[in-house]
Amino acid sequence: MRTLQTLCCATAVLLLFVCTTTQEGSALAKDAPTRGSKITIPPATPLTVQLDQVVSAKMDEGRDFTVTFTEPVQVDGMLLIPAGATGAGLVTSDAQHSRQIELNSIFANGRSYRVTTSPIMLNPKAPYPAGKKLTFDLVLALRLQ
Repeated sequence: MRTLQTLCCATAVLLLFVCTTTQEGSALAKDAPTRGSKITIPPATPLTVQLDQVVSAKMDEGRDFTVTFTEPVQVDGMLLIPAGATGAGLVTSDAQHSRQIELNSIFANGRSYRVTTSPIMLNPKAPYPAGKKLTFDLVLALRLQ
């Protein structure tokens, strides 16, 4: 009788483990875009990154810089750009010839994507050091595959 009770308990625990693992696996699969699926990150989505090198207003227009995402980008609970993904941007000028920076590409999940973000004005007196966190906002929707 004791062996039968032990067997029933072991079976129940194993069944619970299998159900939980299957549910977690489904949730993980739901979070990852499938090959061939297209997901859109809407305009105004914040992209929080960290500068990989010093960026200053004294840099020439057209000079590039690189960034690393410090926060993941999710849409409807789906992870689209993981923390640790990288990106690149350019130093540009506005109409008054003040320097600003914009992101122009993101490298995530083995792919490269062109992006358009809102510019961030550079302080003419103080450079942004490597490691500085900045948040750019998407201007145009970004379609991921």
